Amino acid sequence: MLSLSATSLILFVACSIGLEQREVATNRQRRTTGCGQAPSITPGDFQNLTTPDGRIYRVWLPSNYDSDKATPLILSYHGANRDISHQVALDELTDPFFNKDHIVVYLQGNADNPDRPEHTEWEGAPDCKSNDIKFTSDVLDAVSGELCVDEKRVYATGKSQGGGFVGRLACDSGLSTRIAAFAPVSGAYYIKEIDKESDCHPGTVEVPCNAGRSNTPIMAFHGGADHTIEYHGDFRSNACLPDVSSWAWQWALRDDLSGTPVNNTIPKSDNGVAINYGGGLVTLLYDGDNIGHDWPSTKENEDNDGLRLAAFNASTWIMEFFRGHRLP
Repeated sequence: MLSLSATSLILFVACSIGLEQREVATNRQRRTTGCGQAPSITPGDFQNLTTPDGRIYRVWLPSNYDSDKATPLILSYHGANRDISHQVALDELTDPFFNKDHIVVYLQGNADNPDRPEHTEWEGAPDCKSNDIKFTSDVLDAVSGELCVDEKRVYATGKSQGGGFVGRLACDSGLSTRIAAFAPVSGAYYIKEIDKESDCHPGTVEVPCNAGRSNTPIMAFHGGADHTIEYHGDFRSNACLPDVSSWAWQWALRDDLSGTPVNNTIPKSDNGVAINYGGGLVTLLYDGDNIGHDWPSTKENEDNDGLRLAAFNASTWIMEFFRGHRLP
């Protein structure tokens, strides 16, 4: 028979372990004020919403959403001249094949030029006047207030100008501390401060950045046949575009990853390479010589028209990357 002191010790240890487990769980998650509230969105469905400033966004809940469980969230940004519906079809992050357990929020870019009402764009593009940093912050606040979001697992991805804006989010002093990892696809990383072609040197140009943290996880995708946003950089729309490999290398430097990258061939691709710094903390996917201004996919989508199929699905890589990172 156990003595009273031994029994008390066992109870004390058991309680201590329980408290420690709860502390670990709390440390690994940061729940929002929306936890415990019944959502206005049906799990497995979409809902269009509007900020007080009149900006439009669309929220999708996974079918297994639990209002008492902190759930990771992905922000997704469409390309220029596109809209939310186009991005939903392109990234397929609401397809259970790719994603069964992350909330996805699609944001709508503004068309600032009245002479080009269909020309939607994002902050950082040469002619854009919108404050999309504030828009993103407002959306995160609103969604976190209604849904049970794990604030340590918020992520961002986007295509083309939307991808360029994802790079801008990673460099923003505020939102870089709210978003755990970033995955731009065919990103347009405009440096509009350089507005003369003679001053644009894509291989060496410094990308402005004021990130609020180090050790920022970045996974970027770019194709060798992209003649919209050239892999080796360009002067376009009166702004400088850096060489994408230099853009990624500068992220490695910001993350104090000064070593030589590890290059891994992408199987069955046309000279595709995964360029990894710091064990993959910063990763640049050169999609292949044959991939254009696309969201890489092994099947037909609105980018590739079934003619430039990739050797991999970007959405699969993105989800695996996101799952491996969270804010401290």
